[in-house]
Parts: sequence; structure tokens; C-alpha cells
Amino acid sequence: RLQNASVTSLRRGPQRRDSGRRSDGSVTSSGRESIGTGLTEPPAYSKKFVVVGDGGCGKTCLLISYSQGVFPEKYVPTVFENYITHCEHKPSGKVVELALWDTAGQEEYDRLRPLSYPETDLLFVCFAIDCPNSLENVMDKWYPEVLHFCPTTPIILLGLKSDLRNKRTCIDLLRTQGLTPVTHHQGQAVAKKMGALYMECSSKEMTGVHEIFEAAINTVVAEAEGLNPTPPASRGSLTAGNSSLQQQQKR
Repeated sequence: RLQNASVTSLRRGPQRRDSGRRSDGSVTSSGRESIGTGLTEPPAYSKKFVVVGDGGCGKTCLLISYSQGVFPEKYVPTVFENYITHCEHKPSGKVVELALWDTAGQEEYDRLRPLSYPETDLLFVCFAIDCPNSLENVMDKWYPEVLHFCPTTPIILLGLKSDLRNKRTCIDLLRTQGLTPVTHHQGQAVAKKMGALYMECSSKEMTGVHEIFEAAINTVVAEAEGLNPTPPASRGSLTAGNSSLQQQQKR
């Protein structure tokens, strides 16, 4: 069972940071650094989380909402953006430095995105609950990609924009296409094929956001302490990856 971790509040804006992994194995990355967290202890761990998924599925909003405490109303497509934040692993009281790597989901960046994968400690594979096609792409594109570059790295499958699942305008729009919002059961079914944990959140309403990072932090700290190794055999089979979610919904 994952124990709780707490993230201290962020009181000032982000700063730029140089990139790289230090000789002791800890991570730094160029991007935005959330400072003024009130943590006085040096980090016991420096961990790198990479976020992947279709363009526009909500990856950037997730990272900004978590690291800066605000929801960005304007959509600006990401090429590569990194955020540095610090949190406390509550069970141990240890400080964890997180390097959060945002990536571009658009096809034109497929050859650049692999540069983000080396030395990744945990992967968030994302889809939008209001876009069934983005869940199809998890197994058709994103899972094969991360399995190739990070075959033993822990994965959390994230259903983003959970606030839209019951929104009438979203439901009506999808109905015109013979579709419905992705259900929790459908997300769990895909996560099971991947051998991944499944979680959902709404970055706009800040529901489930901190719980996602608590689970991720506990996972990487447990692995660092040898308490929760992730054997490659726990991963799902790609032969199960060609999902038929849209066909099921149209029936």
C-alpha cells in the first residue's frame, strides 16, 4: 500500500535551472524551479519524472498546477519544458527534489522526444478522459515507445481532465461522434495491460493532483530504498495493445 507524502506550498515563482545528472546520480534539468518551499533540509533524493501523451491531453496543465499551484487558462503547445520542485516524503521526512519533464506529444517531435528518456525514474503516460482516441493512442503509440526506451521504469497511467466526464457539453459533443467520455473501468483495463497503476485527476479543479504525485514519490523512494522493485515481467504484453475502445463505444 502506498503511504502518503506531502508537498509543501509554493510561495514564489519559478527560476531557470541548468540541465544534467550529477556524478552522484541526482537529477537537475533546465526549466522552472519552484522556490520558497520552506524546506531547509537538502534533498535526500533527486528524481526525474517524464510525462508523455497526446498533444493537448493536459500534461502541461498537470505539471504547472502541481509545481506552481495555478491552472494555466491559455494553451501553448509544449516542445520541451522542465520544472523543478521539492517535496517531503512524509513517511520518512526526507526531502525529494523532483525534476518534472514535460514533452511534446505531436508527431513532428517523435524524433526529439527520446532525448528526454535517459535516467528517468518514473513515467506518467497520459490521456484525456474527454478524448477516447487519446486512450487508444496509449497502447498504439505511447506504451510501445516508453517500453522501448525505459523497459523497467515504473509507469503510472493518468486519466486527465476528469472534470469533463460529466460535463454536458463534452458528453453531447462526443455523442455526435458516437462516443462517450472514457470511464474509470476503461482506464483501469488499459493500465492492467501495461502493468501500471491507474489514477485520474482534474488539474483545473485540483482534484487528485497531489494524490498522483504522492503515489509517484512513494514509488520512487521505495525503489531507491530497495523496498519496491519493479520487475520487467510485471509489464503487460504489447500484443494486447491494439485496443478497440472506440469500436466498443460505438456499439
